[in-house]
Amino acid sequence: MKVAIVGAGPAGAHLATLLSQNGCEVLLFDAREQPWEKPCGGGVTTKALREFDFLRKDQSNKQLVSTVRVIGASGREVSVQPKSDFAIYSRAELDRLMRKRAIDAGARFICARVARITNSAGQWDLKTQDGAVYTCDFLVGADGATSKLRPKLGVEFAPHDFFYGLGWHIKTDRAADWDATRVDIKYLRSGTGYIWAFPRTDHVSYGIAAKYQERTPAQLKAELLDLIELQLPAVAREIKMAAHHSTPHATFYGAMIPSLEAASWDRLKVSGDNWALIGDAAGFVDPLTGEGIYYAIKSAELLAEAILTRANDYEARWRTEFGAEMRRAAEMIPRFYRGSFAGQPFTERVIQFARHHRGVRDTLNDLIAGDQSYLGLKQRLFKSLLSI
Repeated sequence: MKVAIVGAGPAGAHLATLLSQNGCEVLLFDAREQPWEKPCGGGVTTKALREFDFLRKDQSNKQLVSTVRVIGASGREVSVQPKSDFAIYSRAELDRLMRKRAIDAGARFICARVARITNSAGQWDLKTQDGAVYTCDFLVGADGATSKLRPKLGVEFAPHDFFYGLGWHIKTDRAADWDATRVDIKYLRSGTGYIWAFPRTDHVSYGIAAKYQERTPAQLKAELLDLIELQLPAVAREIKMAAHHSTPHATFYGAMIPSLEAASWDRLKVSGDNWALIGDAAGFVDPLTGEGIYYAIKSAELLAEAILTRANDYEARWRTEFGAEMRRAAEMIPRFYRGSFAGQPFTERVIQFARHHRGVRDTLNDLIAGDQSYLGLKQRLFKSLLSI
């Protein structure tokens, strides 16, 4: 079988590796010749490191993290230590690693933007912007959150199915006092979203994400800069003097992040006759946390298994594997970000209880590590609180 994959990020590259290793002819398209530093925190959970052997064995490209500091809008905080380290990747380095694996496995990399697709008698024709035409038996969209292929395949996301994120990658020579084994997650003063500060091997990624159109970019920048100013005041002043754009020490980024609502998960269909979507292009991002790398790699594995056996099984495979979890996460967003518990915002109460109760803290640990499901979260928290 000849498979064309549009997008050479973690999802597309991993699928290319698996299919090439199993005898498929694979065309891997990407408009960029070299991987780039995508707008992404780069967090890879303990669960992902445990499940995907090639990530666990990679020793050169990731920053291992042992502590997560969770900060409420009020400034109240709690530090938790997952049972095992998790990793923060530079997205350029992660994509480079995974793209090399695909090429080494036999995939043919084509640096070109796919401009048009047509299907005739079960065969796909892909025309690139330079006029070249390629054919394949099966077409895969792995071209990210703002996928150009997705609407061409009849799959549409609404504005309310996105978060908007922005931030700065800050070089570590201006952050020498940063604890490279700790990440910070801070909830917003109002609305739906969070701030992150993730250390990488050569810089710190600061970012903020909020429900699309709930806040203006200027408001998001201002709230993120408040945190940067507390931690790296010289860099914050430099960014402000540059009118909130890039500086010699801070590179600005912005991006859309899928965060599908519960009803959208119910009607989502990411495959059809000889085509499928994976990763961010399929909307496979945790609606609550924005974590997508695990689901990019996992969806690639599920689709590879389906293509090599029965392609029509892909839809059932991803729904069985993580579909219910994603839907539950989407249902939790209003309560998590805007709900209250015992007279305080829900996130504030969780932090307060985690500071003083090991059971709640352990639950938070497992949730961050990817080992606590959303489907059983409420029951476990309730049992922990009853034992206080």
